[in-house]
Amino acid sequence: MPNHETLRAVVIGLGRMGMHHVRACMDVSDVNLVAVFDQDTDLARTVAAETGAQPIDQLDALVHHADLAVIAAPTLFHADCALPLLKSGVSCLVEKPIAATDDEARAMIESATIGQASLGIGHVERFNPAISALVQAIENDLKDGAKITSLSARRINLKADRTYDTDAVLDLMIHDLDLFNTLKLGTVVTIDTEQDATDDQVTARLILASGVVASFDVSRVATEQDRGLVVETTLSSLHVDFTEKTVTRLVNGSAAPLPVEIQDPLRAQLKSFAATCQGQASIVATGEDGLAALELANDICRKAGLL
Repeated sequence: MPNHETLRAVVIGLGRMGMHHVRACMDVSDVNLVAVFDQDTDLARTVAAETGAQPIDQLDALVHHADLAVIAAPTLFHADCALPLLKSGVSCLVEKPIAATDDEARAMIESATIGQASLGIGHVERFNPAISALVQAIENDLKDGAKITSLSARRINLKADRTYDTDAVLDLMIHDLDLFNTLKLGTVVTIDTEQDATDDQVTARLILASGVVASFDVSRVATEQDRGLVVETTLSSLHVDFTEKTVTRLVNGSAAPLPVEIQDPLRAQLKSFAATCQGQASIVATGEDGLAALELANDICRKAGLL
């Protein structure tokens, strides 16, 4: 565990998401961006020159120069990047999904234990202020004796001119699967999926032993964007609009907006993970959380015929 306040950070993978992490590292005072790595060494040198970090050619060179690594490489390489660092005591914040396979995820968790390093997974929606407001509203309903009866999530994105390294379940739905898991609604007994599932469009319905029904709808080839989450309890209906960053509570037909704080989720996640590395509690998804989301996502993919 680092014994200094500012953690030396490195970003591995300088694609679209990696550059978001680079900027977050530049903005969060708890970390100091000391190095960047990418297979494209010219890109790494360019980003290094822009940020004052060092371009690193070999990952093993990071072991003695970093306290924290943000891994934003393609999912296929998450384990290859994280395993040696974790075993050497370098904490890793790994973009979701945790890994390409369940076995790789378990190996990462074991390596973190061996190296006494922190392992966090980038389920960044945990830090979405709208989700924070939703969770508080759910907790208030539960304290008043309510029970959750259903959950429905949709992430319908416009078709983009880019390539993906995972299917839509691991790219989009896994965000909501992690949120679903955090609610601890019980054991999933049945998984149903639409027959027209593709790598880019999947609809799944989970039935739990408790009777709760959870539905998930994702697409990245739509003509209109629609991203939202609805949680029904026996007291109210709670609606999250991810695009507008709003939460609305409906009770007996009367709608009321809930207060939502202004917060950048990615920077809040990095700050929270830095606290984890210093031995403090945080809500960053753990390796075990990442594995649970991946296992459920893979179960859905198998049911949909994508695996």
